[in-house]
Amino acid sequence: MSRFLAGLAACLLLSACASTPAALEWDARVIRGELANGLRYQLIPDHADAGRLDLRLTVHAGSVDEDDDQVGVAHLVEHLAFYSHGGHPEDVRARLQAAGFQQGSHYNAVTNHERTQYLLSPPAGGKQAELALQALATLAFAADYEAADLERERPIVIEEWRGGLGVAERMNGQRIAAQRVGSRYPAHRSIGNREAIEGAALERLKAYQQRWYKPNNMVLSVVGDFDPQILRAQIERAFGAAEAAALPDREHLELPLDDHLKVFRVQDSQSGSNQVVLLFRFHDPASRRQDELGVRERLIDRLTLAALKRQLRRQARPEGVTSLTAVKTQIGRRSEVFGVAAGLRGDAHEQGLSTLLRELERLRRHGLHPEDVEAARTEVRELAERMLAGSAEADFAAWVRKLNDATIAERPLLHPHAIARHTLAALQDIDGADLLARLRRWSGSPDRVLQLSAPGERPLVLPTEEEVLALDRRIAAEPLEPPAVPRAESAETPVEPPPAAQAGIIREERSFPEQRVEYWTLGNGDRLVWLRQPGEGGRIRLQVETAAGFADAEVPAWQAQFASQLAAQALPPFWSAAQQKAWQEAAGLRLSVDQQARRRVLVASAPPDRLGELLALYRVRQTLVELDPDGLDEARGEFGEALRRRVDSRRAEQDRVWQRLKTGRAEDRLPTAEALDALTAERVRELWQRQLGAPATYYLMADVEPERLRELVRRELAGIPRGTVPRMKADERLAGRREASLAGALEPRTSLQAVSFAEQPWTPEDAVHVAMLRELAREALKARLRGEAAGVYRLDFDAELSPDEQRILSELRFVSAPQRFEELWALAQETLAELPASLDESRLAPLRERLRRQEAERLRDPATQFHRLVLSDRAWGDPRYLARQAHLADALQLAPMRTLAQRLFSADNRAVLKVLPQAAQ
Repeated sequence: MSRFLAGLAACLLLSACASTPAALEWDARVIRGELANGLRYQLIPDHADAGRLDLRLTVHAGSVDEDDDQVGVAHLVEHLAFYSHGGHPEDVRARLQAAGFQQGSHYNAVTNHERTQYLLSPPAGGKQAELALQALATLAFAADYEAADLERERPIVIEEWRGGLGVAERMNGQRIAAQRVGSRYPAHRSIGNREAIEGAALERLKAYQQRWYKPNNMVLSVVGDFDPQILRAQIERAFGAAEAAALPDREHLELPLDDHLKVFRVQDSQSGSNQVVLLFRFHDPASRRQDELGVRERLIDRLTLAALKRQLRRQARPEGVTSLTAVKTQIGRRSEVFGVAAGLRGDAHEQGLSTLLRELERLRRHGLHPEDVEAARTEVRELAERMLAGSAEADFAAWVRKLNDATIAERPLLHPHAIARHTLAALQDIDGADLLARLRRWSGSPDRVLQLSAPGERPLVLPTEEEVLALDRRIAAEPLEPPAVPRAESAETPVEPPPAAQAGIIREERSFPEQRVEYWTLGNGDRLVWLRQPGEGGRIRLQVETAAGFADAEVPAWQAQFASQLAAQALPPFWSAAQQKAWQEAAGLRLSVDQQARRRVLVASAPPDRLGELLALYRVRQTLVELDPDGLDEARGEFGEALRRRVDSRRAEQDRVWQRLKTGRAEDRLPTAEALDALTAERVRELWQRQLGAPATYYLMADVEPERLRELVRRELAGIPRGTVPRMKADERLAGRREASLAGALEPRTSLQAVSFAEQPWTPEDAVHVAMLRELAREALKARLRGEAAGVYRLDFDAELSPDEQRILSELRFVSAPQRFEELWALAQETLAELPASLDESRLAPLRERLRRQEAERLRDPATQFHRLVLSDRAWGDPRYLARQAHLADALQLAPMRTLAQRLFSADNRAVLKVLPQAAQ
């Protein structure tokens, strides 16, 4: 619901008037003001979380605002601002850290193309509001950092740049260069580039900051537990002395348009992308207006895109075209990009382009189908009605997100009920003609961009502008049938599943009244573990686990996954796909399946009065599903395409070496083309029956009468036939020490992956200890490798006490300059080895207090209780975790923490992989 509300709020919604459109009004709960120098502030008092506070200073300036000789300085200023003193002996970073602020947790900053934000979340909440505001003001206005500070921070920024390198970054850069061709965006990446970072001069940073960091170009947002009158006075003291200034024009935010088609190749040796994308670029200032006209325009945009996507998904596609979809993006303050994309198989780029042009012409000529239009309208209407009927309250995190979204979009934050009312009013006079006119306007823009991509280095011939235009003219002259119509309503009429062929028995019942848990053993060997309370939102929650993972000792992993995925998509003979969907939607059932290494997990939920339908759906899918031969051919084709897209042999080799280091074997998750062709329908059915035969454990959270549940379990579950438990391959990490180096990275960096384990019986208390140690280890590693050594930016340390393996499993990952790698790897090992000695009560006390607050919430959270019941059953076969959880915070003691810290990154059982640059030997 929150995602829908956020999306709808961004589309604000009001019917147009013949007179001057009325401006949109802010939610009255937001206190707004402006200082004499133009700095705007937005305050939301929220006393539900006592003492909690979030402050965000948004500067409307980013990397696209740099001059040509200032590439990278926007991001560098964000870093260097923390070295500002503003008249204090210590810089901002030192003052914050002395007050208990931790980087990442309590202070951070981010720069993108169009803005820079400084974020503070004081550890002592409102008590540190004055300090936080003074720090933000110093960050914004002091600009008294020195050349030595730049030299100290420059290596950190270079490592941040280095850490972001890779195929995703390269492909994204190519897409930006194509989509935003002609603008400043491609040459002014948010982080800049290595040459710009290394050559940035102090005077250029300060010139940029002096130009854009003005109070009348900033917005301060504060959410939390504070007195508005006191906070206003604090804001005035912190920010009031800064002087306003005339701001430069920001026309460079907009895309420069022309009347041409631009053709681009978007391809990388390590990318499997295979598609054709046609983009239309235009300016649409009306859709950004914050009045009645603007919100109506945005609603038409939303409905047009939704109806178009429905139509494209349904439309027939030629061989080689796997999917059709549409997207729309906003850039700057009035630029828009509308695009249609065709996913491809093989070398079907010509078919993909002609399909896109033909479907757009078909829709422009015949219009969107009325049912698609009405479906889009209905979706928005129902959401608005739910919003209008629901609570308008928001918790602390929701207020922070909503206010920040409004600030970034430079729009008012409306009350949810106002959004709903405006939506319902606007829908009354928007029809299919409005949507067709909008689609024609989007796709009629003469400024077009064509992007073609192919996996790896597969040859790709780009068409010329004239060839594409000629093809477009030929299609425009063709007779085209109207778009495919939606499936007839009768085909989507819900059909009830047939009753079970046979019932079963409940062989044994055990009760744990203190934890409100029941254990039932069924006649077929299945188990039911029932937590007698409502699930989230009052719904029923069901999780079904079987030992039918893809690590089957007798079946290749790819075959096990193939059978599981195909069966999950298959249907019983009495249902079409539309009928099953209609029946599930009518009953309000949600269901998903995840096959993991050791188990197959089905997660489902239902309204509180639909437990019978939920169990019947599971029973039908276990006993009556039939595999479709056409589905087998389609799945085989998808696996084949995945084989063709696996272009990065270096990455595949790296994965094989890594798996061999950890486990002693390296099984390929993709088959050979010959093995895939040899897979028959009979073999897939055999594999699926093997998975079906695995006995199940049902974890159920529901508030239902016991006798009613017994009746349903006997009827729907206890009669499901079961067989033997498939034997899973042990996926445990090998004991001992192993290390390997590979020279294959395309980027100028060395990457580390290091895993370790230590034998440790799982208990809830020790699981919490390890989780806390993980956090402390991350802080220590970042302080040493990033803060002191200035050699690492992207670093992650993970550790958990695994209930499956009864081991502490840890992993360290970072990237660095090749010449500093060994130094930093040694420093990381030293830091983790020193962790036990660094622990004392002063470090544990705040962690313990925070854990108490968190546990108070978790005890009331249905999802947490359900998860802990599952963990408890897996570990002990009973619900004792639920009885011990009230004392988790008290169990956070120094002695066991030190003992576990010594085993957190064991040197005795460790595998290490170093990936060196390609040129390294």
